[in-house]
Amino acid sequence: MKWFIILLIGAMGVIGFMNRDKIQGFLNKDKESNAEGLSTAKPQRTDPTNSNNENSIPNPTPQVDPIEEKYPFPDFKPIEDLVGNWKKIPSSAFPRQVTVKVKAKYIFAGGAGSSTIPPGRKTTALSFSGDQLIIAPSTQSKIRGKILIDDTDYKEILGAEYEKYKNRKRKAVMTQRQRARLIAAEEEKNSGPQSIPSQSVTIATASRLPKTRLSEYENQIGKIPKRGNDGRVEIMVSSLMSGEVSEIKVNEISNWGPIRYELVDGEPYWTGTVTYNTTSLFGTYPTEAMAIMRNGKVVNWLYTGSLEEVP
Repeated sequence: MKWFIILLIGAMGVIGFMNRDKIQGFLNKDKESNAEGLSTAKPQRTDPTNSNNENSIPNPTPQVDPIEEKYPFPDFKPIEDLVGNWKKIPSSAFPRQVTVKVKAKYIFAGGAGSSTIPPGRKTTALSFSGDQLIIAPSTQSKIRGKILIDDTDYKEILGAEYEKYKNRKRKAVMTQRQRARLIAAEEEKNSGPQSIPSQSVTIATASRLPKTRLSEYENQIGKIPKRGNDGRVEIMVSSLMSGEVSEIKVNEISNWGPIRYELVDGEPYWTGTVTYNTTSLFGTYPTEAMAIMRNGKVVNWLYTGSLEEVP
């Protein structure tokens, strides 16, 4: 038995020796296939949306226009918010002329009689009580009537007025931005190496004017208005304190702008702006006005957004 095992092992050794080239080729082929499998493995991709990716590029911060930031469009509330969903209409919303949609009635003073108002007739809404409008033929009339607010066109009338108000405010902001851009462009032009002829200047900040130019303008329209230690312009304060305009109160001014040389309607003046809040039926919003000054006096007060006179 032992001899048989020895002979078998010897035979296997002889066979392996005789076929060694084939066996070695088979082993090399197996290694190559394993290496090829490793080389064709797909690499892992980096998710570009992953916030932890070091190579990700952050979104650029949008640039803010300083002029638009200074003169933003007002944030208008829905009209329903201003009138308490038509339950708390402020007294400033009256009187208003409206048209009745249904038949209504006037009651004479003391109950002495009544008169009928046919549909389509105009009447004057004097006030609001409960869910009804108090109406009269005119603001001077002594007779009165009541009608449901939805039986008139009061909501449509006030809504249309609010839309006109919003359009005026937006237009005023656009005009203020236009003026601010003009100021910026003129100051850049005036600061150039070449001297700009004085007659071609439409607006210029007084503090940036060369002494010779400032002297020229002072000879033309008077001394530049002086500021007090508190930054307020003295002749503008005097004008407001004397009641030349009723809308602007000195203690309600939040900002005093720079003094400028400016052409207004083709005429040269010193101008100075003030910022303050105005309140109306439709909300409280910042307002900018300017005093136009010459020869030590305020000639007029104008809104910078419309150049209309300040009341």
